[in-house]
Amino acid sequence: MGERKLRQLGWCIAVTAGVGSLSLACTKEDTTPGAPASPDSRPSVAPSQVFRFDPPHGTEYVRTDRRSEEVLIVGTPVRRIDDEELRWRSRIERVGDEYRVKQDLVYLSLARNGETLVEGKVPEGIWATLLVDEEGTLKEVSGLDETAETLRSLVAPGREAEADQFITEEAFAELVAARYTFLFGGTIGRPSAPGSTWTIENPPGSLVASRTVSVTGHEACGSATCARLKVDFELDPEVVANAGIRLVKASATAAGEDPATVTARDATYEMSGWMLIEPATMLSHGASLSEAATLTVVDAAEGEVTIQIKGTTQLSYAYGARAAALPRCPEPKAAPREVVKVGERLENASWWKELGK
Repeated sequence: MGERKLRQLGWCIAVTAGVGSLSLACTKEDTTPGAPASPDSRPSVAPSQVFRFDPPHGTEYVRTDRRSEEVLIVGTPVRRIDDEELRWRSRIERVGDEYRVKQDLVYLSLARNGETLVEGKVPEGIWATLLVDEEGTLKEVSGLDETAETLRSLVAPGREAEADQFITEEAFAELVAARYTFLFGGTIGRPSAPGSTWTIENPPGSLVASRTVSVTGHEACGSATCARLKVDFELDPEVVANAGIRLVKASATAAGEDPATVTARDATYEMSGWMLIEPATMLSHGASLSEAATLTVVDAAEGEVTIQIKGTTQLSYAYGARAAALPRCPEPKAAPREVVKVGERLENASWWKELGK
């Protein structure tokens, strides 16, 4: 296979090799990591000795998810940059010994290489409700049906095929579960004192073999006290390599090449992040995740192409007056909505599987 064809194959791989499309920060609505939270109307909350899931009934907030991802072929001018922004209007209600976290998607923006794919205020109708038990365990996710149909009016003319890769019910269901797992999975019940650290092991075969969480300190976030957590991910090199090989073979077939003549020589994947959370309630005031991957493709003649992928995700929050100023979450339609049992359709979703159930 010639160098030109190898680079074409490399680009075919790069186009489909997102680290985590629609993947994973303080109450001020900005993107400054670690900015202190804006004051809100909730009473002052003293720090808890352990992380407890006890959000006040009726809490409302706006969460903005911003993600940027760059994919490039080393040594060439070929690159792709995707930028995403999603804004959710949320309300937490306690019913008996369960919590219902209602999330309405109110704004969506997707751009590729500076050109808009999807942008605008979301029509009413896209919502997700997370059912959480009193221990903070996510039991199920409902809603999100008709996602593609509802968002179609926001797609830029001529960009429908590209947008369809993003705006699917499955992608949004995976996103909602992944956000919850990243912020709460393995943290509830752990000590919140500065210096505390723990490691969460995932089942064998998971991309993320384990993640280590450390409490680096406490700081003011509005009228409450937050713990800042540093998260380091340990990835399984064999799973990373196998994922790279599968990607190469699938891309070679799609490009009309013999997959047996192309292999992945090296594949690396790194992730780290931080979170800012109230130990007494588990209300979040920010989170950030950084990812980087490198994949080297080799043909039968020992020609090689290296693809690099870098991604950053930031979550920012607005409580109190700013959140209250937005329209309240509309009530769900009377017609029954699909319920996604956690562990069924999401069991093979990449983020859910990688971060651990």
